[in-house]
Amino acid sequence: MPMPASPRAQRLVIVGAVAAGTSVGAKARRNDEEMEIVIYERDRDISYSGCGLPYFIGGTVPDADDLHPRDAAWFAKRYNIDIRTGHEVISADPAGRTLLVRDLSSGEVTADRYDSLVLATGATSIIPPVPGVNLPGVFALRSVRDAEAIKGWLDDSSPEQAVVVGSGFIGLEVAEQLVASGIGVTLVERLPQVIPALDADMAFRVQEELERHGVTVRLNTSMAGLEGDTRVCGVRLDTGELIAAQLVILAVGVRPNTDLARDLGVTIGETGAIAVDPSMRTNVEGVYAVGDCAESYSVITGRPLWRPLGSTANKMGRIAGDAITGGTTLEHRGILGTGIVRVFGLAVGHSGLTETQARAEGFDPVVLHNTKPAHATYLGGKELTIKAVADRASGRLLGAQAVGPEGVDKRIDVLATAITFGATVADLFHLDLAYSPPFATTKDPVHYTGMALETAVRGRAPLISPTDLDERLARGERIQIVNVRAAKDYAKSHLPGAVNIPLADLRRRVGELDPQVPTVTYCNKGVTGNAAQNVLLALGLAEVMNLSGGNSTYQTHTRQMQRATSLPSTIKPSHLPHVLFLCVHNAGKSQMAGALMRHLYGDRIVVTTAGTGPDDAVDDASARIVAELGASTAGEHPKAVTAAMLDAADRIILIGPDVQLNPPEPLADRVERWPIHDPADDGIEGDERTRNIRDQIANRVHALATELTS
Repeated sequence: MPMPASPRAQRLVIVGAVAAGTSVGAKARRNDEEMEIVIYERDRDISYSGCGLPYFIGGTVPDADDLHPRDAAWFAKRYNIDIRTGHEVISADPAGRTLLVRDLSSGEVTADRYDSLVLATGATSIIPPVPGVNLPGVFALRSVRDAEAIKGWLDDSSPEQAVVVGSGFIGLEVAEQLVASGIGVTLVERLPQVIPALDADMAFRVQEELERHGVTVRLNTSMAGLEGDTRVCGVRLDTGELIAAQLVILAVGVRPNTDLARDLGVTIGETGAIAVDPSMRTNVEGVYAVGDCAESYSVITGRPLWRPLGSTANKMGRIAGDAITGGTTLEHRGILGTGIVRVFGLAVGHSGLTETQARAEGFDPVVLHNTKPAHATYLGGKELTIKAVADRASGRLLGAQAVGPEGVDKRIDVLATAITFGATVADLFHLDLAYSPPFATTKDPVHYTGMALETAVRGRAPLISPTDLDERLARGERIQIVNVRAAKDYAKSHLPGAVNIPLADLRRRVGELDPQVPTVTYCNKGVTGNAAQNVLLALGLAEVMNLSGGNSTYQTHTRQMQRATSLPSTIKPSHLPHVLFLCVHNAGKSQMAGALMRHLYGDRIVVTTAGTGPDDAVDDASARIVAELGASTAGEHPKAVTAAMLDAADRIILIGPDVQLNPPEPLADRVERWPIHDPADDGIEGDERTRNIRDQIANRVHALATELTS
């Protein structure tokens, strides 16, 4: 039998049709079949995956339609919703509950009414107000149309060099995709670190990954303007330097669209987004706000928090759609700002408070760096590093960051769940997590994180971070540092001033230590250091701390500090000399030279390697032999020389007699040939031949570095 008609159906108008707006409409329709629902959207596309846009630019997603498989016609038919794309709501009257709407194709303005109004107006890319920002070839990335425009520019203009301004998630993803397309990329970031969502020590790991894949990273540097006539040709930095670029991506952030909200008299929160209650209501009767234009709050602190993410937008939309149709069970419970991004070979995830944020919020944080394999190493498990932050007073887990080639998403999701439900670090050990060698280790990295933090919080096995150790030593404190690794590991690298007492010898040699002097133990990654810490505490030493993350984390910290302090404050990284090493196949000699130069002088010289021939095979012998000197070719990957590489280099080194390169006349004075003698001519073969070549290259690297940095 037909349902009796309402005397006047309720009319819901939604402004915005991406993640949040369409979620409102879908939930409202599921709850109420009679309600009139209209969605106005300025753009052409609805309900698209904004997070997938960089992958369309790079060709990983071949068709833009894959990013918005449900068009307005499908959505209207499925949910009986009137979706009007190409329409902009230009004003609203809350007293009369009316709207003025402009058809962007015809310019016609019409009136509409609402009983309930949802603002899902999203956010807009921030465009820095600098000269040349409107030049062709300069783009922001927020919509499918933006992505199509960038892809069209790539196809039509074939840029060789790009500048990405901003190192948030979108900037990093775009940089990765452009490099994969064979384009040289410079990443410009005004902050002293990439990926601002992380602590600086974890962000440095991401920076090294970017540089290993050829991205030039310029920190503490801002874009002052863009150069070009009919199209962009370069980015002028605040240092005065001009970076050549035929493509510029502005990824400096977004701001919430609140103009219509202000027109309605809606309260804007302290974050700059629209203030809402747990049901997504604003202070104006009948008006709701959801998605990137709406303010959330922190699960941990309860304070307002704005993190424009599609996952949060979908939740907000569902909550508002339920509230509008009489639902009483759904309420917004806040967010942690959880996020994850892929940067070449690394996954980078975070949730909750960083160490820096925890201190700013008034917590006394206990910090752990935990490096463990994602699953069994005998099945190829690769290591990830977790940095976890806990509250010393309560033991509550406050936040976590993780970086590694695999297993990051699983651990961050587990830790985010634990933080959401107020878990203490002691609770982590008791989690019944799935284990099988292809997927995890018997004691999962999450378990280890809980175990180590729990003993540190209780004060039984305190931790000390590399930063805190350096600061205490710099203040002149007397601290005895004990390396409990094997002698061969100590010889490769160790902390300054450390004595080497392997764990197996510790009980016998404890008399060599002063029991009244604060002591720091360390191993490679932390576990053996903790075992040594327990031994020394049991043997009566007064204060023993384990170095968080061990030698591995300390060496990363040291590289970070050297990078930050190796230059006078008036000199920016953009002024570092840039060396390009070329051999025929990019398979041996240039990799050796690049690896050695980075290992010895990477804080003072920018290094790029490439090949001029068609063969792109990687020479494993070269990697193995150069590793004997402590250098690594792990970040090298074969790539062909481009005009942009030549133009960026201050010195172009041709290694070997077979390199055929005829540089343009302006570059001729930068070219230097290294005619490396082949020991095979003397009957020397195998590893000995490779070592001889390596040593010739090493001598020339030292001479070149001395010349460039003198």
